[in-house]
Amino acid sequence: MNGAMGLRSIKGLMLALVVAGSANAEGFDFGEATTDQRMTYHRAVDAAVWAMPLMNFKFYRDALANVGVGPNDVGYFSQLQDWRFQTATPNNTTPYIMTYWNIQDGPVVVEMPPSADGIGIFGTIMDAWQRPLEDVGANGRDRGLGTKYILVPPGYDGPLLPNALVYEQETNFGFAVLRPILSGGATEENLAKATELTQQLKIYPLSEADTFQTKYVDLYGELLEMTPKLDGSIYSEIHEMIREEVVLDRDLVMMGLLARLGINRNEAFAPDADMQAVFDAAGPEALEYMIDQYHRVLNPFVFEGKRWSALVPDGSRETEWSYEYPSYYDYHARGALFYAIITSVKNYGTSTYYLDLAETPDGEWLDGSRNYKLTMPPEVPVRDFWAITTYDLETASYLRDIVPSSIDSTMPDVVANDDGSVDIYFGPTAPEGKESNWLPTDPERRFFLLARFYGPEPSLLDSSFELNDMERMD
Repeated sequence: MNGAMGLRSIKGLMLALVVAGSANAEGFDFGEATTDQRMTYHRAVDAAVWAMPLMNFKFYRDALANVGVGPNDVGYFSQLQDWRFQTATPNNTTPYIMTYWNIQDGPVVVEMPPSADGIGIFGTIMDAWQRPLEDVGANGRDRGLGTKYILVPPGYDGPLLPNALVYEQETNFGFAVLRPILSGGATEENLAKATELTQQLKIYPLSEADTFQTKYVDLYGELLEMTPKLDGSIYSEIHEMIREEVVLDRDLVMMGLLARLGINRNEAFAPDADMQAVFDAAGPEALEYMIDQYHRVLNPFVFEGKRWSALVPDGSRETEWSYEYPSYYDYHARGALFYAIITSVKNYGTSTYYLDLAETPDGEWLDGSRNYKLTMPPEVPVRDFWAITTYDLETASYLRDIVPSSIDSTMPDVVANDDGSVDIYFGPTAPEGKESNWLPTDPERRFFLLARFYGPEPSLLDSSFELNDMERMD
């Protein structure tokens, strides 16, 4: 982190503290608080950052349950999802498949079908903290041949299944975020094939291997509120989740911090008005901290003097996305990362490459009330295609009630310049004559971009090919 960036980050956090105090003057006032009250506030901010990946799972699970997808069920999109799929940085080039389970009462089997008719399924099995257990499917361990993955509690020594792959899961809950691989794109024919293959995916308790019938739920058109709401209510969500989950050894100290906030596994959660006022200020502050850390501090910048940064903070690959090092546990970097993504991976490959842009060249957040232009250079070095997608800065999901959210190099209506470059416009209204190259924004919201590159060539991966920064048009 350079000096100017660090100073801007510190100033931003100091301003946020002042705003938090003044905004809650009738409740928690940071400027007038006692030392003990300020410590409580800082503990509450820290608790929300620590809990971010667990909250991602909880809101994922609860959103699915609200539309009828229970444990061991499979939710899927029969068509490409739109803005109603409110989770962290989804794409809209392939439909999603989602499931979750609980091994508290015994092992659970995830039975992956073999790839068929040019369609495969790929994704990652994770525990409730979003730590990857294994990549599965066409680009995973079974390489698209299909197999059974058995998830067992620590120390399990009971019966298994012949030729199944066994993984120890430290948490009660686990989940998977999967996608079909559509050779030839999301055509109606391919989407129908993907649905057929998805309905061969089975999740069941090992004890019911011979009798269990997996339920499939089409999620297309459903509003899925999977983004954790970082306000004063997040602390009751944390309390609910730690009552359902095991406490890992690494988190024993955090249990002491939570206890000071009135969050105890074996006690009711009943904050008084003063404590709730602290929570109402601390939740939004935790969110702003993670936003700042993710976009401005932790993710390495990839082009000299430009604002494009890598998708994940350093340490993700080295720790398999857990940020658990031999001598310390970097839950701040982990929290910032999982503000922005819903799924981790076991083996981070080079078949795709993502970059993040949240600021103008002079360091201002991208503002949905402003007008911008991004020029994609000619001859972007990809074997397949590139895509630019907009996301809400606070939720890291699609901008609500906004379509389209993406422009990619395969779209026939997108107009290229004479030299092969492509101008993409952003703002609340389209520039005249530029509608096919325009991504709408919400004038009341900040936003950011992800650039996705499918089949990136070496010149993109080593940054010898560079993207342009965003240009202000007003």
